[in-house]
Amino acid sequence: MPDRWDPLDQEILATSSPWGVPVRVVDETGSTNDELLALGEKGAPTGTLLFAERQTAGRGQFRRPWSSARRLGIWCSLLLRMDVSDATILSLSAFPAVALVETLQLLGIRGHGIKAPNDILIDGKKIAGILVETRTGRDPYAVIGIGLNVNHTPGDFPEDLKDCAVSLAMLTGRLFDRMSVASILIEELAKAGCLIQEAPGELLTAWNSRLLPTQTANPQS
Repeated sequence: MPDRWDPLDQEILATSSPWGVPVRVVDETGSTNDELLALGEKGAPTGTLLFAERQTAGRGQFRRPWSSARRLGIWCSLLLRMDVSDATILSLSAFPAVALVETLQLLGIRGHGIKAPNDILIDGKKIAGILVETRTGRDPYAVIGIGLNVNHTPGDFPEDLKDCAVSLAMLTGRLFDRMSVASILIEELAKAGCLIQEAPGELLTAWNSRLLPTQTANPQS
C-alpha cells in the first residue's frame, strides 16, 4: 500500500518519458512553470519535465493561487519547443486536458470532464488544472503546468477551497501511488502531444467530446 508521504523518483520517472531528456524532481520551488520558463530561455530542450514535491507560489489561470501541498499531488511542468501561433494555441491547451482525462480514466475514476478551456472537474469540484505559458521569437516554446490533487484529505486544502476542490483519495477512499500516477500522466501527455502536429483535428475533437456543460467557474487550489 502506498505511503501518503512517498517521494517521487526522478530516475524511475525518466523511464516513462519518450523525449529522452532527464526528468527533474525538486523538493520545493516557487513555481515549476517559472523554473521551466527560465530554463527555456537558456535553451532547455523539448520534453524537459520538472516535478516539485511542493510549490510555494503555484498558480493557475488568471494568476489565481494553486495550493500545492508537499507530496500530496502531482505538481509539474513540461517544456515543448514548437511554433506558437493562433493556429497552435488552442491545441496547447487541449492536449494536457485530454491527457489528464485519459489518466483519470486509466486510474478508474469516473464522472470527470473538462471545464473549458482546461480545468478538470468531478461533480463540480476541481481535481486538476492546467496553466499554459508561451514565449515567441526566433526559438519559441511553451510551458505546460499541471496540478493534480492526489492524496489530499479535506483538511489538507485551504479553508476557501474545501467546498470546491477534491482529490483522488477523497473520491475513492484510498491512497494512490504518486509514482504510478505521474508515470501514466507522462505517457498520456506524450500521446496527446503528438496529435498537435500529426492530427490537430483529432485532438480538438477529443477535447470537445470531453467538455462538461457550462458551469460557474470555481477558484482553485
